[in-house]
Amino acid sequence: VVSTQSTGADGGMFLWARATVSGTWAVEEKHFVNQSGGVTVVCADLHPTLLLVGLSNGQFTLYDLPTFDQIHTLSISQRDVSTATISPSGELLGFGCAGLGQLLVWEWKSQSYVLKQQGHSYNMNSVSYSPDSRSIATGGDDGKVKVWSTDTGFCYVTFSEHTGPVTGVHFRRSGNVVLSASRDGTVRAFDLYRYRNFRTMTCPTPVQFSCVTSDHSGEIVAAGTTDTFQVCTWNMQTGRLLELLSGHEGPVSSLVFSQGMLISSSWDKTARVWDTFERKGTTDTLTLSSDCTAVVARPDGGQVAVATLNSEITIYDLKLSSTVGTIEGRNDLWGGRSKEDLISAASQKRNRCFTSLSYSADGSVLLAGGRSKFICIYNVEQAVLIKRFEVSRNLSYDGMLQFLNSSNMTDQGALDLMETEEHVHGEELPLPGVSKGDFSKRRVNPQINVHSVQFCPTGRSWSAATTEGLLIYSLDSTLTFDPIDLDTDITPQTMHSAINSGELLKALVISLRLNTQHLVQEVLENIPSDQIHYIVSPLPLHHVTALLSFVIELLNTTNHLHYYTLWARAILTVHGPALKKSAPQLSLLNGLISALTSQSRALGTLCDSNQYFLDVILTLGDMHNPPEEVEVFDIFQPFLSRT
Repeated sequence: VVSTQSTGADGGMFLWARATVSGTWAVEEKHFVNQSGGVTVVCADLHPTLLLVGLSNGQFTLYDLPTFDQIHTLSISQRDVSTATISPSGELLGFGCAGLGQLLVWEWKSQSYVLKQQGHSYNMNSVSYSPDSRSIATGGDDGKVKVWSTDTGFCYVTFSEHTGPVTGVHFRRSGNVVLSASRDGTVRAFDLYRYRNFRTMTCPTPVQFSCVTSDHSGEIVAAGTTDTFQVCTWNMQTGRLLELLSGHEGPVSSLVFSQGMLISSSWDKTARVWDTFERKGTTDTLTLSSDCTAVVARPDGGQVAVATLNSEITIYDLKLSSTVGTIEGRNDLWGGRSKEDLISAASQKRNRCFTSLSYSADGSVLLAGGRSKFICIYNVEQAVLIKRFEVSRNLSYDGMLQFLNSSNMTDQGALDLMETEEHVHGEELPLPGVSKGDFSKRRVNPQINVHSVQFCPTGRSWSAATTEGLLIYSLDSTLTFDPIDLDTDITPQTMHSAINSGELLKALVISLRLNTQHLVQEVLENIPSDQIHYIVSPLPLHHVTALLSFVIELLNTTNHLHYYTLWARAILTVHGPALKKSAPQLSLLNGLISALTSQSRALGTLCDSNQYFLDVILTLGDMHNPPEEVEVFDIFQPFLSRT
């Protein structure tokens, strides 16, 4: 008898059997999921011995087959469990919740999370790189500030103190503080060492902030408003409001510090230069042909680029106080038509514009993104397009179609935006015209946009906050072909065999491929110090990168400080020039500097304390009273036994 299982949205779980003679299917057993309050089954996955069911209330239930005995029930989300799957081994359960952007991996036998990640519920509005390029901060419409690791792609901290959409994020120059501005009227500073909100800056009157930045020293914080058209500045140390800069006649769209001057752009078709240190007010005003949407300064501070609503980018020289170039981006943003547009995509150029700009590290290239599915890279000196990137080809987003289909247009509007009887049968009509997300039952197609772009400080990569999510583009490929990857014998046993046979280089490569710290440490500590240079020399660059990351971790945790310092010196001596040419390696070098500096300070403190301790012992030894010497020895006995 051939049997199979099925699960329906009504919670029914049927065991079907097919007759051998007639070949017809019949229900052999019926079981039902415990449901209440209109809860339905959203997704399910079958395993030879398990059945996983995801419910609309954020719960999942695991059943044993073929008995249908309930093993686990757990609530993992506040929204629907969109998808669920069981690993081939049956040990891991994977869940995805589209409503909240959650990804979960659950080990059901030990009842523990293997992976738990959550993105922004709605759009990301801003993105900012840390100075060492190892972290990216993002702010979204859900009021959260998230910090992501560029090495793993995972979010390692989330701040939820804001009560309104976050409109801007900015890393302080030191790299340990993230600034954020929000529509809730606050600018907050978050400490990445203690993971807390240590400073909250506000204005005397309630305002809505649109952008935030800080000066080179990190002592002055500036934020622009959308309702009072002012720029607010605070002292970072005290949180005291320093000045309210007035002069704009429209919402402030962007801010940037350059050479000690604050530059602001506004919807009033002007960009203003402010002297915030001497408090002289506006020192220069750049009048443009359309509303300003973004402003960015070249890293050396000599040049400023301003994006406007008519798809132009104006290059302004601060030293000459004059315009030195203009980039026309109207044709570069072409492409994509909304479902409610009555004209073709070619006629929609006037609705496209850049809303975010970023200079490369050397200032020769300008990155631009905005109300389009394309991100453009321009050569600043020649004002020409170098390359254009399409961030998505997902046709479920609004603004992706290239051609107008007249059959979908009626006198009442586009058919895609109309509610049919099957959509609203038994339900109330939802709110119309919602584009960012709707908690009602109405189907929504988000508009494809690029909200923020920024170059990595090393210039080897750049990131973009889009409707599709956080995208990172890099010149450095992490996919490297290595024949050892095709060997099925890469195990700890083969690594130990290589160590015992004296094949230390092979053992090191195997341990790096296994990517486990204690195995790498075991191999490294079996290599004599006089052979370190010969082991490091033949390693390819991608193995050197992995080895250096392990050496940095061990420098922070192990007691063999001199031994691992020899490894670091050998790596830098042999592969130093190659490491300087790539962004991921530069971030590792920054981590190595940090580890060595920390160990140097700790060792210096220990040596100083030991010197003072020995001075005390020698001074007491000069005393000639024997009872006092015995008494002093007893006092210091705990310290001597500890050492």
